[in-house]
Amino acid sequence: METYRTDEEQVEALKKWWADNGKSTVLGIVVAVAAVFGWQGWQKQQEGKLAEASASYQSLLEADSAAETDSSKVTTAQHLAETLKADYPGTTYAIFGAMYKAKYAAQINKWEEAEAELRWVLDQKPNDPLLLQAKVRLAHVLLAQKRYEDAQNILAGSELGSYAALIAETRGDILMAQGDKAGALAAYEQAKTELAALENASQNPLLEMKINDLQSAQDGAAEE
Repeated sequence: METYRTDEEQVEALKKWWADNGKSTVLGIVVAVAAVFGWQGWQKQQEGKLAEASASYQSLLEADSAAETDSSKVTTAQHLAETLKADYPGTTYAIFGAMYKAKYAAQINKWEEAEAELRWVLDQKPNDPLLLQAKVRLAHVLLAQKRYEDAQNILAGSELGSYAALIAETRGDILMAQGDKAGALAAYEQAKTELAALENASQNPLLEMKINDLQSAQDGAAEE
């Protein structure tokens, strides 16, 4: 770095530097400040949108609960589900919206619509709990259409964590629908084993009923 011997030389050097670089320096500062405030503004906007999405989701949960006893609330719930999916793309709330849209479509046997929504969810590559939940629901939708092989393929490689029991039970349901009682019983028993391995797992009376019915039928056939 050049060393200046007098104050006058330093002042002249500063003037020259400012003449050569002053405008670009000011512009750089302005751009930097604008970028900071722009980023902060974008963050606030995103926070605001997420707050809106959260409120809409809470309203959806309330409408969905009310629809269990008041069918007129289904229309409200459907609208809220569509709003979540359409207005908040790229968020988990959009995925929740699609899941509920699939639920309402399945309730009136619109299987193709339900399938489309659930496949959209899978395309978003959500985290494992949502991914596995969507796979199980899609398997049931395909089962309702008697597309057994497709249903089994959706569940392939999905034995993860707390969903292992539910997935095994769903496999049993598919096998049962195909008339494979022995295979269904084995899948249900696997589901029971997976469920027992979970901490604080809730009981599944329906699974027990499925196992007992198949075991009784098996025992009766053996006696004959």
